Amino acid sequence: MGMVGMGNECYLYVNGISVSKQIWLHDTVCLFPAKSAIKWQEVMPLFENDIDFSIAVLCNPTIASQLHIIGDDTEHLIANAWNSQWDCVLLGALFNHNVMCNLQSDQPIEQIAKAEHIHITNYELRALLSDIYNISEEDESWLERYYETAYKLLEKDSFQTAVHTMASYRWHSVPRVQLAVIWSGIESLFNVNTEVSFRISLYIANFLGQNEAQAQQIFKQVRKMYSSRSSAVHGNKTKDNLESAVEESANLLNRILKRCAELNKLPDVDNLVFCVNK
Repeated sequence: MGMVGMGNECYLYVNGISVSKQIWLHDTVCLFPAKSAIKWQEVMPLFENDIDFSIAVLCNPTIASQLHIIGDDTEHLIANAWNSQWDCVLLGALFNHNVMCNLQSDQPIEQIAKAEHIHITNYELRALLSDIYNISEEDESWLERYYETAYKLLEKDSFQTAVHTMASYRWHSVPRVQLAVIWSGIESLFNVNTEVSFRISLYIANFLGQNEAQAQQIFKQVRKMYSSRSSAVHGNKTKDNLESAVEESANLLNRILKRCAELNKLPDVDNLVFCVNK
């Protein structure tokens, strides 16, 4: 994976999500719509080899948005473009979807015929076969209000771990492994070492619950989820539908990550210990 650049701006074509308007993620990075109009005969000479050209063709169907990245000079531009890979990871985590940038150019995709270069940034080919998540007006409002806070929290190792597990659990094809990945992200945020099932259910219930009744309901749900996780991860036979358990666990981690952004802080377990009735 790598970035190139000349001048003070470039574009990354984003697979997996679409937006209806421009959203500034940072002072130097703007997410905006993409309507692919690639005419392959015009851009084929820009690729280094047939492999790169083939990857571009594979990526094209799920390109639904793009990042416009600016920098004071080429050096800063490349650094900003490199760091924007974390924007894709974070967006994937926040919307529980595969999001990836595989192509970089000096032109927006609608003007790609004018490009001087097209560069493959990622050969892992994530997000190519998934459907496209259409970011709603409510989602856009949330991003405008909380995205900066969520990105800032990536400086915390536990939040970064949780975001990466949320964004990458689909890379594994086995539900038992997916559960292990998701719950490693959840556990990283709550730092539980003893009485794990009870304590993590308690902390999550009190972190997400808006009132006592809601907290009690969440407590019961999380405890059941953790039981399914334990059976699956330890290879035990289980009557649970593992695909449903993965979906429920991923939705839970997604809620926790968004709540962290909304509160502008990570869970403080010392303040999450008041009792929820079992």
